[in-house]
Amino acid sequence: MAGPTAGGAGDAAARMIGAVPWDELRDQARCNAAAVGGGAVPDTATGLADLPVTGPDEIFAVSHVVTRQTGGLLLSSGGTTGQPKLTYVAYHQALDRLLRQWRPLVTGDLLLNLFTPGRLWASHYYMQALAQRCGADVAPFGPITPEEVDGWLPTLRRLGVNAVAGTPTALADLARGVLDAGATTPVQKIIWMAEPWTEEKVTIVRKAFPQVQLWGNYGSVETYVIATNTPTCDTSVLHLMPDQVLEPDDDGALLSRVGDGWTVPTVRYRLGDRLAAATCACGGPDGLRVLGRADDAIKLHGALVGIGAVLEIVRAAPGVRDAQLQLRRATGERHSVGAVTVHYTGDADPAAVRTRLLHQFYDLGVVAQHHPAAIAVEQVPQLRRVDRTNKIPPMIWLEPSE
Repeated sequence: MAGPTAGGAGDAAARMIGAVPWDELRDQARCNAAAVGGGAVPDTATGLADLPVTGPDEIFAVSHVVTRQTGGLLLSSGGTTGQPKLTYVAYHQALDRLLRQWRPLVTGDLLLNLFTPGRLWASHYYMQALAQRCGADVAPFGPITPEEVDGWLPTLRRLGVNAVAGTPTALADLARGVLDAGATTPVQKIIWMAEPWTEEKVTIVRKAFPQVQLWGNYGSVETYVIATNTPTCDTSVLHLMPDQVLEPDDDGALLSRVGDGWTVPTVRYRLGDRLAAATCACGGPDGLRVLGRADDAIKLHGALVGIGAVLEIVRAAPGVRDAQLQLRRATGERHSVGAVTVHYTGDADPAAVRTRLLHQFYDLGVVAQHHPAAIAVEQVPQLRRVDRTNKIPPMIWLEPSE
């Protein structure tokens, strides 16, 4: 930040990612409040900590005002692990800002767009606009299963597809189909976002496309792109774009930004993820790592359990390709879980996976001693996906009667 008052004093300011002068943030907060008839910024405010936290309702209102004269795309985030959140997105989709430091496509590229169209999800339309602004060709394809790939390969080769965009799940499906067909493709660039890589997915993608460069984005429909990742970066580290600042917080990081050209101005908008500052192999500034969802924790028979921590242990087990939790709510409880079933793909032995989990996650081991049926592990042919986004959510909720 431009000074310690930009985000408050002490440890909170030291943990921030990014640098924006306080007076610009204060002015942006006043503009946002005036746009939607909100309360004025207190004259006594000396840092971000003195400003209110905003959420989806404020973003919806401000984005509607921003796009009122020019029109916009009405899109929605959420729906994977929470309720959808609507936002009006300017048609320019903040591409001028993005392309200043992140340009994965050039004239002559042909992008295969594997993001699912429709249902108010933004990613498909964002990729279409990105290709257009970069002067590249684009094939608006949508998801493809591994079994379908062989039949489409002659067409993709004839078109000269050299770039692909999709979630890591969709990209791994394409890669698996290419490998199953014993084929090679001229794919040199991959654009990924909307979910993190797993070790299994990035391995199969690099095996199918040995020369590929990975280009990543992080953000949400409400904010659009916040941070970027290039082929010289670690796949788990992204870099915050300029004119923004992030306040890490266990309840969800807070994003503030200034300047023109964004899809929507934001001040202390509560993201759904926990973020932390990180260093990157590329040496670039303002690195960050996504630690997981802010609503990651569940309570299982009195024990607080992190979903991400469970999945990390299971995915590291020999023979496990990917994993997902099936959570059954406790009777009469909304946030407590009566039973957890770990579903995984791969050839690992279920008993060995369960033993490993209970041994490495102490609290689950204690729960299992008193409630043996509360924790189960099952091998499945495939994990459940969200039809709207083709993403694999970390958990599936079941009611007590299911």
